Order: sequence, then C-alpha cells, then structure tokens
Amino acid sequence: MAARISAPSLGAASYQAAGTWTATISERWQRSDRHFIGDREQEQRETEGSQVINNINVVDLSLSYAITKRFAATLSVPFQFATRQQKPRINGVLQPRYETQASGLSDIKLLSTAWVLDPDHNKKQNVSVGLGVKFPTGDKSARDTFQVAKGGVLTSQVRTVDQSIQPGDGGFGIIFDIYGFREIAANWNVFLAGTYIATPEEKNGVPTFRSNPFEAEMSIADQYLARGGFGYTFLPKYGLTFTLGGRLEGTPVRDLIGGSNGFRRPGFAVSIEPGLVFLHNSWSASVSAPVALYRNRERSVADMQTSATAHGDAAFADYMLLFSIGKAF
Repeated sequence: MAARISAPSLGAASYQAAGTWTATISERWQRSDRHFIGDREQEQRETEGSQVINNINVVDLSLSYAITKRFAATLSVPFQFATRQQKPRINGVLQPRYETQASGLSDIKLLSTAWVLDPDHNKKQNVSVGLGVKFPTGDKSARDTFQVAKGGVLTSQVRTVDQSIQPGDGGFGIIFDIYGFREIAANWNVFLAGTYIATPEEKNGVPTFRSNPFEAEMSIADQYLARGGFGYTFLPKYGLTFTLGGRLEGTPVRDLIGGSNGFRRPGFAVSIEPGLVFLHNSWSASVSAPVALYRNRERSVADMQTSATAHGDAAFADYMLLFSIGKAF
C-alpha cells in the first residue's frame, strides 16, 4: 500500500504550490519469513527449515498536480517484483526448497486530496482529506511452476502463484485518505495519516489450488494503513528532519463493503518507524525502516466456515525499508 512517506511531518512544507507538478519515485522492500497463528509465532517452522520466504519489492512512480494550493490529484503507478520460496513434503519429509515468482505492473491508483483549512492562513496546522480509486491493472493470476507431491514423488505443475505475491487482486477499490499535521514548537511537528482501501467485489475467480473448499478461490480484500508520530527538523538550513512514529498496517477479516468469502490471510503488524526526511528547494527525499513490534494473523471467514478452531497462519516481516525521492516542477 502506498504511504505518505515523502514529507510526513514538515508542516507547511507539505503544501504544493498551485499549478505545479511533483514527480516521485518510491520503493518498498520486505522479506517475510516469520510465521504467526494469531499473535503466537510458529518458531518450529524456522527450526525445521519449513518456513515460507517471501521477498517483495515494489517500485512506485507517482505524479501529483496541484490544481490549486488547496486541491491536488496524484496518479500512482506501482511495479512489483516478488519471489516466494517454499519446501514441499513427501510423507511428512521436507523436500528441497524451490522458488516461484511474479513481476510486473501492479494496481494503479488515482487519488484526489483537499486541505480542510486554507493553506495561506494555516502554516502551522492543517488536515487533508482524500478520495480515490484503485484500478485492477495488475495481473491477478500470474502463474509459475510448482513442485507438487504426487504418488510419493515430486511433479512439476504450472499453477497460479500464491496470493501474497500476485501483482494485483483483480478488483476495483475505493481509497479513503486522511493526513494532518501541527507545529507544536519551533522545528517540532506532530502528524497523523491514514489510508483505507475498500474493495466492494468479493472474489476474483482465480483458483488457489488449496484443498479447503472454502479457500478454493482468492478473495479481494480491503487494506489499511495508519501512521502517527513526530518530526524534528535538526538542520533547518539543509532541510533535514528526523521522524519517529508508530505504524499499523494490515488486511481486515471482513471488508467494509461487500462479502469476505474466499481465501485471504487477514492480520496486521504494529511497528515503530524511525525515518529521515530531506527537503530543499524543489527536491524531497525520505527513508524509513519500520520495525515490527507485534504481529497477529487473525482468523479468516474461510477459517470460521471450516471449523470452530481452524486458524491459518501467515508469514510476516521483521522490518521493511521505505525510500522515496521527488522533484517539483
């Protein structure tokens, strides 16, 4: 999910001059290999070497235009490069690890935002609200070759890759966005930001090849992200700001709009997010590294339909790396 990581807590510096464009390149990398059922880590997966390892890299190209100083529109075009490593079993015995991958255009987003207060008279505080659309432009059914156990031997079989590395989810989304800042002292700001993507469609028709009939088809799931913290501009001459905040990111059990059947891995991670922001003349850049403090793989609707105790797992990352660089013109 795209986040406001270019200038999260720079107060009035977040304002974009009317009639100008800002081009930004953002990157997000994470390695997910820590398995959780609820908030209990399945440490035996790492001990026996059976853990799934996802490496996901997303490069986002975005272009923002300020219609006025108060109203702006941003088009985001993300590209995903992802791999998933896993080990099959034959009669309970782990076999050599193999890899599947999926790359390409992900789901394009168009977001319009508006400052609630007049920027000319609110240099030290303001709130922005946004509404947008996520388009199903990414491949929802990327395929690769799997090693499948059949009759006591491994057989190569082409299947759709796991939902976690599919470039797209196959559905439209409604984007709700909010961001606010307040200067509390000279060179000190606090900020809050939140994004929710509601997906009215329930399933995308893509088979999962899972044995559970309730998980036979991929679900189109909502997503959410919330961030909050402070920024301290320690070198105003060079436009350098240190930021520190909390981050909540995840997928809900049930969608805000529409049904929630099909296969999904609902859950969330709570992280602490230190970062550094640079802003000078027409250039901006940021880097941050959210570190997970708490992870929880919640029970899905398919889990509940299966039995009273069914509870699937999910692999989470220990940390992420986020980077962006932008130029106004």
